[in-house]
Amino acid sequence: MATVRARYTGETLQQAQAGIARGARNHGLDTCAPRQHALRAFLALAVYNRNSEGAPPRWWGAHTITAYTIHVSARFDDCVIFTDTPWNVAHYFLSRQAEEYVVPGLRAVCACLDHYRLLHVPTGAVLTIRGEGTYEDQRTCAEPCPGSIHERYLSVGNPLTAAEESELDTVPPASQSAQVLLAGLFTRTVLSAPDRSWTTGGWYYAPPGVRSAIPYQYSGSRMLWGSGDHWMLRWTGFPNAEFIASALTDETIGLAGATAEPSGNDLVVRYGDTELRLVEYHRHLLGSTPLILSKVRQE
Repeated sequence: MATVRARYTGETLQQAQAGIARGARNHGLDTCAPRQHALRAFLALAVYNRNSEGAPPRWWGAHTITAYTIHVSARFDDCVIFTDTPWNVAHYFLSRQAEEYVVPGLRAVCACLDHYRLLHVPTGAVLTIRGEGTYEDQRTCAEPCPGSIHERYLSVGNPLTAAEESELDTVPPASQSAQVLLAGLFTRTVLSAPDRSWTTGGWYYAPPGVRSAIPYQYSGSRMLWGSGDHWMLRWTGFPNAEFIASALTDETIGLAGATAEPSGNDLVVRYGDTELRLVEYHRHLLGSTPLILSKVRQE
């Protein structure tokens, strides 16, 4: 199963194996501790809000990580972001001083040049940012590694600031099934079908060979917002709405039990009692990807 997972996620075989329980017959992207579901759903809000039309988390700045080369390696009690620039990516999550913050509630446990270990205080879950190609010790950084510069940031000893608590209060509640679905959206930020029939491409550019991809629009906004069981993801340009729906419902790598169906010019993904409406701006106006691509070619 690890080999199959790696073909979709871009992980190495070792990375994929670390996310699958011994003897398990599923891909492991959604098999995790409840606190990891809560953290990943929260990170989805951080990453999928951007620019003027984004919901309040756009100010956190974490949406910028999709401009970097990354892939997400989901583990049972960890979420690892691999990148060739761990220092840069970490700076969109960590704060340097108490009166400023990036993503509220994250604290540095260990901060080295090739890896960063973060604790999300509200959920108690951990996020790791690791350099691509670095040796991955099976042990976790329960305390700072030698040479750690964690003290340059808000570290575990720092309580939540008033500003952070205020920001966290603005985040709407999500039902349990919504947390699972939004968490699944985050872990699939960078995912591609081996046959290139669909890709999420890190919400940046489609990899070579995906012929039906809508062009990426750098200035486009993103908004992920809702409450309870009802959520909407709205954006402009790549990735296609069909690609996001496929990533969440694919028979091989999708979220088990998730389905997708058209709703007007949009798509709706359902999981349990939760629905996530996918609203890509051009598709919402024109009704189909072929019409969008035809218009793009004419221009």
